[in-house]
Amino acid sequence: MQNISVPLKGFAGLKAHFREDLIAGFSVSLIALPLCLGIAIASGMPPLAGLITAIIGGLFASRISGTFVTISGPAAGLIVLNLAATESMGGAGPDTNFAGYPHALGAIVVAGGIVAMFGFIKAGKIGDFFPSAAVHGMLAAIGVIIIIKQIFPALGVASPKGEILEIATEIPYAFTILNPYSTTVAVISLLILKGHTFLKIKVIKVIPAPMWVLIVTIPLAQLLGTENLKLVSMPHNILGEGGIQFPSFEKIGQGVFWSAVVGIALVSAIESLLSAKAVDSLDPYQRKSNLDGDLVAMGSGSSLAAMIGGLPMISEIVRSSANINSGAKTQWANFFHAGFLLFYLLVGIIVIEMIPMAALAAMLVFTGFKLASPQEFNKMFKIGLLELEIFVITLVAVLATDLVMGIVIGILFKYVVLIVRGVPLRELFTCKAVLSQKGDAAILKVSGSVIFSNYLSLKKKMDKALKNAKVLDLDLTDATIIDHTVMEHFEEYERNLKNEQKELHLVNIDSLNTVSDHPLAARDKNTKRTKAYTHLAERQMQWFDYASHHNYSYSSRTYQFEEWAFYTLTIRKKILAIENIINIPYKGLILSIADLITEEGAIITTEKQSYTTLKISGLETLPKFYMEKETAFDKMTEYFKGNDINFETHPSFSNKFILKTDGDEQLVRTFFNSELLSLLENEPEYLLVSNGLDLLIHKNTYLKHTSELDTLIQKSKEVIDLLEITNPVLVTNNSVNQS
Repeated sequence: MQNISVPLKGFAGLKAHFREDLIAGFSVSLIALPLCLGIAIASGMPPLAGLITAIIGGLFASRISGTFVTISGPAAGLIVLNLAATESMGGAGPDTNFAGYPHALGAIVVAGGIVAMFGFIKAGKIGDFFPSAAVHGMLAAIGVIIIIKQIFPALGVASPKGEILEIATEIPYAFTILNPYSTTVAVISLLILKGHTFLKIKVIKVIPAPMWVLIVTIPLAQLLGTENLKLVSMPHNILGEGGIQFPSFEKIGQGVFWSAVVGIALVSAIESLLSAKAVDSLDPYQRKSNLDGDLVAMGSGSSLAAMIGGLPMISEIVRSSANINSGAKTQWANFFHAGFLLFYLLVGIIVIEMIPMAALAAMLVFTGFKLASPQEFNKMFKIGLLELEIFVITLVAVLATDLVMGIVIGILFKYVVLIVRGVPLRELFTCKAVLSQKGDAAILKVSGSVIFSNYLSLKKKMDKALKNAKVLDLDLTDATIIDHTVMEHFEEYERNLKNEQKELHLVNIDSLNTVSDHPLAARDKNTKRTKAYTHLAERQMQWFDYASHHNYSYSSRTYQFEEWAFYTLTIRKKILAIENIINIPYKGLILSIADLITEEGAIITTEKQSYTTLKISGLETLPKFYMEKETAFDKMTEYFKGNDINFETHPSFSNKFILKTDGDEQLVRTFFNSELLSLLENEPEYLLVSNGLDLLIHKNTYLKHTSELDTLIQKSKEVIDLLEITNPVLVTNNSVNQS
């Protein structure tokens, strides 16, 4: 919903949102347990190290973090650096008795201090510096490395040593000597992770896919024979041998130590900042994190965790998105998730030691594939050829060198291309902009190039311009180049301003030609204008013919995502596309049909969903509410969810649906009068959602035939007609007159 009451913070938030945060923390702990174990093992460190980081992150870092619903802990993206540190400073894994582990801990302590220092000196803005394609290329390279490294334990084969490209050449041979028991566990694990996204059964969906992997593979390992599989090994006394490990600083004078420090500090900071900003975009309360505070929390948390044997810590996107999806309200969910992990560690070691290593390796292979999937290449290609080139060059450079050098090469390549395209050297870091004031509006006239590395100078001027203005007109008439990274920043800046009741207008941006038809594609005055993609797919043609036949207006796509922000459909989810929009006039109102494609979760928990919805615009004084179908599982867990609005006079409605609001409950009860309740009781497949501005009607599904559109339109008209009779204040006088 929009403009909903923001959850309380601190101990007041603990009291007010205890139930929601507790259940969210429990749900996230089910994902975190196997991932923390797997990340630690893949890093060449004892599995206990991953749990230590998550526990310290939740119990300590969450109390000082500048974020609201992020989950802190170890990240798959740092596996490569952790493993390189342990291998270069003595040896990784149990085969070397974790010889490099204490030295790597020393490097993590120092790296954490550097990350915290970044926060203290207000360096959180560095997250806006790096070109988007280079960052995605780095993450894709991490995914490739994870896949290459983890295929061997997934197959039950000893991991070879050497450079990553050398190791990749050993994969075909590994398939000839695979352990059939380990391979069986890995394949079943991958099938569970993939299949979980397609299942719609609520009881199954409430348990995260990684936990289903453990539920299935632990008994499977017993059936196959544990003597045929490698299982997780845990210390039975965390204060004794094999338990808590203290860092060593013996190698602090060596280059390998500082190479590990720089790599871990830089990538930790980048990943944490990117994750925190991504989570902010999913937060239904649209809160904005204090990125500097997050760096302080993650850096000091990393150092504290490493002092007792833990991995580096970041605000982690997979668990954070799962936290939001589970209904978390505050950072107490992070605290509770850590408490559950501590409980598992203290009382569940016997069960943890029954987990097959092949299952954990399969989870990481799946995560790696998500990071480096073909869709990532396709996404970059759609944005523009240059973005794809930077993406691929960064990916290859990371594989050929290391993470830090790889992203440096990607950035240098972009600089070379920009200079060749005519960007003056003086504009690489400084953006020219002149400020003027006109009433409540500030006008910032930009000239020359607006690129990733000079955006910070422009943003500083934009912030200054808005101190005494409610509207900022960014005049781009004299701009020559705007790169894709800056277009992303503009979109984020505009979204943040809306939360402050301010506006950003990009004036004359159409004077620059787009390099592709992607809405955030780079703009260049000297490039040829791209032609819109005019070929209509079969579904588009079908919907277009339907609209033409009925004299309705049709458009293939819109990018006005905020107009379709409705709870349960787009909140806690990222809108990927709004397509096939049909506008229908009725009684002075506008009925807009659209296909919404959304993405929920991140990486291992990602799910894409498609809905066909109908939005009614023009109604007056709408209360905010949302409906969901109520299942037997919902009834069992109602205590933790709470706030379901029930109607004693219509028990059938209350048994079939969950109805909630973050606004005035009495207004919602007035809206849902007896006639509307009776209508919905007889049509239980239809759901209503209101954001306070518009009313959305949908069936929680993707309509496949135009005949279904007729039914949806007719049902919407019935709702309008009923409201006109029973609740006429909702329908404007203008609407009635036009009817």
